[in-house]
Amino acid sequence: MRFIGVIAGSLIVASCTAPEASSPQDNVPLSSTITRSEARIKEKWRPLVKIVSQKPQKTPPFRVTGKEWKIHWKNKAEGELILILYSADNPDYSEILANTSTPDEDVVYLTGKGQYILEVVGKQPYEVLVEELR
Repeated sequence: MRFIGVIAGSLIVASCTAPEASSPQDNVPLSSTITRSEARIKEKWRPLVKIVSQKPQKTPPFRVTGKEWKIHWKNKAEGELILILYSADNPDYSEILANTSTPDEDVVYLTGKGQYILEVVGKQPYEVLVEELR
């Protein structure tokens, strides 16, 4: 019992002592965090295609040259909204990126350089913005 009191007393004393002075190196975040943050600061999202409509549309082919790109879509009212992405080099290949019938919005992140066509099926107000990271 006396042994436990000595340990508890030394823990209290240790926790009440002043913190040691830290060197400037102690406050440096992990280098991977710095590198990633610095890289993101230098990169910019560049718009490629913007659609604000309330009728079905198919974009002309657009070229993606960046390492990453995104499609931000917004369905502004009740009604079906479908986004279909085609490869301009192989129009038989398609991928449905969004299919909703309620007011909603989302961002789809993609990778892969090339030429693409985006088909938007919707009869209510909607917005679509395609951007690439440069």
